[in-house]
Amino acid sequence: MKRINFYTLLLLAAAVATSCSDDSGDDTVITEWKAANEQAWDEITRNPEYTELKSPGNNGSIYYRVLKKGDGQKPIYYTSRVGVYYKGWFVAASSDMNISKGQVFDQKLFDDGTPSVFAVSVAGSTYNTYYYTYSPPFPIEGWTIALQHMVKGDKWEIWLPLQLAYGTAGQTNSNGATTIPGYSTLAFEIEVTNVAGIDGDTE
Repeated sequence: MKRINFYTLLLLAAAVATSCSDDSGDDTVITEWKAANEQAWDEITRNPEYTELKSPGNNGSIYYRVLKKGDGQKPIYYTSRVGVYYKGWFVAASSDMNISKGQVFDQKLFDDGTPSVFAVSVAGSTYNTYYYTYSPPFPIEGWTIALQHMVKGDKWEIWLPLQLAYGTAGQTNSNGATTIPGYSTLAFEIEVTNVAGIDGDTE
């Protein structure tokens, strides 16, 4: 058996120490990010301009304020599909993550073209009728809660806690890069442009 010399052991020890140090640094960044997002969430829950909407599944609440009231009459159900313009942004900052407060991470606005189409929930995504020959994506749970209280023409600002957004894992893109860190409180503007039921009746 070959002997491992003293210098090799020192190099291995240094590598392990560096790895542990890096992990500790990552833990600190995550802890600070979590705390900053919890603080932002706590502030919005105490802001009288925002109204609480509880999750039907008792998984928490969202907070919203109405930016524009629509005149739509058709209710938005769990199984509906909607056209929306939207913008999402971070409510906290992290220099380590290169994220600034108010930084937009995703949007589809009027100037970007036609509205995005979403199923309000997974139930609305799986229907395949004459009118729907494809399955549009369904949004995160916080959106599902908000949309069922909106009508065509409504524009809301909503705040979502992590459990009604992307949780502790966050979101990654197709390349595996993190686009939304875990423990993120998120804010969105959502404007409903049209509503369709599974029967194809559209407003």
